[in-house]
Amino acid sequence: MVVKRIQAFDLRDVFKTERTLLSLSGFYPQRHQINVPFYFTSALINVVVSYLQLFSMFGQMVVDRKDLSKLTDTLLFFMTHFTFLGKLTNFGYYRQNLLAIEDDLCARIFYSFSEKQLGILISKIGSCNTIAKIFRMSCVLCIIFYSVLPLLGDEKNLPLPGWLPYDTDAFYLETIIFQILSVCVSAYNNSSIDILTWKLIAVASGEMEILKENLRDLEYKSNGDKELEVTKETFGICIQQHNAVIDLVHKIEFVFSKGIFMQFLSSVIIICFTGFQLLVVPMASIQFVFLVMYFFCMMCQVAMYCWYGHEVMTTSDELGKFCYMSNWYDSDINIRKSITIFLEKTKKPVVLTAGKFVTLSLATLTGILRSSYSYFAVLQHLYQEDS
Repeated sequence: MVVKRIQAFDLRDVFKTERTLLSLSGFYPQRHQINVPFYFTSALINVVVSYLQLFSMFGQMVVDRKDLSKLTDTLLFFMTHFTFLGKLTNFGYYRQNLLAIEDDLCARIFYSFSEKQLGILISKIGSCNTIAKIFRMSCVLCIIFYSVLPLLGDEKNLPLPGWLPYDTDAFYLETIIFQILSVCVSAYNNSSIDILTWKLIAVASGEMEILKENLRDLEYKSNGDKELEVTKETFGICIQQHNAVIDLVHKIEFVFSKGIFMQFLSSVIIICFTGFQLLVVPMASIQFVFLVMYFFCMMCQVAMYCWYGHEVMTTSDELGKFCYMSNWYDSDINIRKSITIFLEKTKKPVVLTAGKFVTLSLATLTGILRSSYSYFAVLQHLYQEDS
């Protein structure tokens, strides 16, 4: 029963939802050339709608360039949209590499775990799924607020700031539908790319946790040549597992690194401007509630990258300690040489970076928040001077 459960477990199913969602929008790579016109049309509609909204907001920024309050309001949504399109472009460019990652996750070495260790992996993935659901729900709530806000006032306001080359009052309903569609496209694809990345990193972190357990529980004391060969083989599997996880992390970084870097850069500005808008907007208004939800989404987006990246770094850094927790001192001299080489390799923790510049860690998260607050203080000072 236990063996069947382990055999039935497939790491590719961890991100099955995200694979399906991104396939429907036409961006996830397909192994077989089936329904190509559908995927192409879907991707084209998504891209055209998104870029039209981006240009509209850019035009509004030019119009409101002398009004700090309106400019920051537009820039807030412009940066979010611009970052999404940057991440989507990066994802589209490197997407074929996801098939290689899927192939790696079929490798037998990633399934070298016991029933107890499978529970650890499932628990880690389960917590990631819970966070993903909360994040998606908050995105849905933001879309609802986007849709409801224009209907609350007496004036014909639009969900998003944007310059349009026609009389919006004459085509008010059509404009609202278009803007809500653009928000849905952005939230749908952006959240799917984010969650896909989190889950892949969580899988790498879980595999590192299993490797730690395997190193600690490895029995080095052997009586006879047969047991010695078993010990060598078992330790060799640990080395293979370590190399496989490192290779997986490098492939994840290769696909998503530049997109994450864009997210980090824009998050500094977005968090700053969201905080500024919370200062300007009345607390009793529905717009304030919306901004709080929006702020939560932006924080969750950047925090989860840092959290799971930090987990990979810390778990890989602990491999040497867990190796020392075994009875390595009872091992054969040849195995000890292999252990020494392995320990030297584990001195350098496995890290994920954003654009090869910034490490995904909790220290980076605090740095982003610190920078956001610094810019917020400057913006607040300028606003008070204008007032």
